[in-house]
Amino acid sequence: MPIAILPDVDEQRCIGCALCVEICTSLGPDVLRVKPVEGWKRGKAFVFYPERCISDGACIGVCPTKAIFWMRPMTYTPGQPVPLHKNGIFVKGWAEDAAL
Repeated sequence: MPIAILPDVDEQRCIGCALCVEICTSLGPDVLRVKPVEGWKRGKAFVFYPERCISDGACIGVCPTKAIFWMRPMTYTPGQPVPLHKNGIFVKGWAEDAAL
């Protein structure tokens, strides 16, 4: 499996504006998508194509609520959405990845 440093989206902060999706798509990587969320009109952004990420940080820069941040290096399966820990919080830092 490939290893990458990927963006993560904090669903609590994401307002569903899709600016991150728009910039990522317009620049080429096309990594992010918006998923419907029950009770939320616009949905929430999430990483859908991790293998396409070029780690340029454009999505992080346009997010008005700072809901997107870099995640620890992780393995992923190309073509599959990234299974993330709730809110991307790792108490033990990078070392926590070894326990996964």
